[in-house]
Amino acid sequence: MLLCVLISLSADGQSRLKKFLALENKAELEVLDLHRCKLKDLPESLKECQALKELDLSQNELESLPSFIAELKNLEVIYLGRNSFRQIPEILALCPSLREIHLDRNPIDSLNQNILDFKLLELLDLWDCKIEFIEPKICQHPSLRQLDIRQNYLGTRDIKWLLDCATGWEIESTWGCDCD
Repeated sequence: MLLCVLISLSADGQSRLKKFLALENKAELEVLDLHRCKLKDLPESLKECQALKELDLSQNELESLPSFIAELKNLEVIYLGRNSFRQIPEILALCPSLREIHLDRNPIDSLNQNILDFKLLELLDLWDCKIEFIEPKICQHPSLRQLDIRQNYLGTRDIKWLLDCATGWEIESTWGCDCD
């Protein structure tokens, strides 16, 4: 299988988007970088990327994801930072290989028990969101091992119980930090 990577750090977002849209054999793409493309919606041709393992959609204008994202059966890592998500997109729970979700700097205010539907999820990045509440049942997650909740609106009690119940997890928080 041909490893095709579409990443050009020197090209601006619109140039990367045009390259992707013009690409004839999208089915072999394993890594796709569409960050800073001013996307409000995802291009339909993204569903052709059946070999896709890593997708960067950070720094766009996304508020939701289309249902066809669930057709990306090989997707393991998705970057959605700096968009406008108000919650973790539930459609991602239908991606059977998804291990990492990066949602940093989105206006997400809670982490609810729906995260239990993400069966293989190992890493969840919610750095600098608006998290005020974490559902205690998340400690029952079968595979989650890394949780980044730095720079949120959580109190000492919220962090303490999480650290107590999620033993074995790597939790990054600003609890105990002498931060200004």
